[in-house]
Amino acid sequence: MERFIIVGGGQAAAFAAKTLRSEGFEGGITILSEEPYYPYERPPLSKAVLQGAADVHGTCLLTEEAAADLRIEITLGQRARSIDREQRVVHLETGEALQYDRLLIATGSRARRIDGHFANKSNVFYLRTLDDALALRAKLGSGKRLVSVGAGWIGLEVAATARKLGMEATVVELADRICGRSLPAEVGAALADLHRSHGTRICLGAGITAVSGADQVESLTLSSGETLPVDVVVVGVGAIPNDEIAREAGIETANGVLVDEFLRSSDPLIFAAGDVAAMRSGGGPPIRMETWANAQDQGVAAARNMLGRDVPYTPNTWFWSDQYDVNIQMIGNVQPAAGTALTRKGEGNGFTRFSVVDGRLVGAICFGCPRDMAIVRRLLSKGYVVTDDALATAPDLRKLL
Repeated sequence: MERFIIVGGGQAAAFAAKTLRSEGFEGGITILSEEPYYPYERPPLSKAVLQGAADVHGTCLLTEEAAADLRIEITLGQRARSIDREQRVVHLETGEALQYDRLLIATGSRARRIDGHFANKSNVFYLRTLDDALALRAKLGSGKRLVSVGAGWIGLEVAATARKLGMEATVVELADRICGRSLPAEVGAALADLHRSHGTRICLGAGITAVSGADQVESLTLSSGETLPVDVVVVGVGAIPNDEIAREAGIETANGVLVDEFLRSSDPLIFAAGDVAAMRSGGGPPIRMETWANAQDQGVAAARNMLGRDVPYTPNTWFWSDQYDVNIQMIGNVQPAAGTALTRKGEGNGFTRFSVVDGRLVGAICFGCPRDMAIVRRLLSKGYVVTDDALATAPDLRKLL
């Protein structure tokens, strides 16, 4: 009987395992997860879990009962130490060796850490796992002071959650704008304004020059000379793909496990999906995405191609974030190197910003206009040609379909 092993126990792993069964695979399926929890989704960690509105059960993607029904073996708290490609064996930290016929690397990514000032401080948190979220949640509370270091999605979502809980929140960012890698400047400015309107302080162009406190951080001194008293620090400065096990096995890596359009690595029996996968795309640099939608869809596609379907994967670029009472969604290329932008006014301070290149719609950001996204998807799929300003001015976007 064939045996497929999935290294990693997150979103991509769960969807890959379920897809193998739905596609008719009758062999053995084993998921090796370092965490003590059955596969769960991560977006709620910075929002619902921190607010106490969700727990391990509410975020679970593949329960123990469902796994048993599907004959999927899930080994929890178990780290895969190495891969022997010649023998087709995964070696575990326990010393156990598991034979495989096909292998999927879905090890995800980990939070990038800041050494020095923040090392070994009991009130400094990184948010990547359910345990991270539960530990952070225990430290939050009305009247406390939170500082988010880094104005990326994690830092901003945690700041928004902190304000909802009645805390003081300050976001410290070294760059001169927020979400600079993912948002155009004007959208970043709108997001900063949203935070300020809810009482969150945004400090841009601000470095941290000193940290006071022995066992925990008591205050931060910024490059401006200002000192911020603090009860809780959350660091969100990016993520690092967990590609070490592949690299040490001689599999080609470059900021992730390099895969082709079928999510196959340089070893034809080994695939990768989710945050750890860096997919080659034409002659451009490999694409590695850290999103819920991409992890799900790559897990599904990898499973099918492990079964020999050879169906090319089309990247799912959809991303969303909820901050305060505003939903932000984006899809496609929202920061093209060239082109123009058309902005459609929505209700209140909401808007949808369309990216146009060579007369064709290539991407959009729906800021507080979630209902626009379904129409945007259809316009993108049909290759909508832009000949006028109708995207910004038409009374009803559906008329453009």
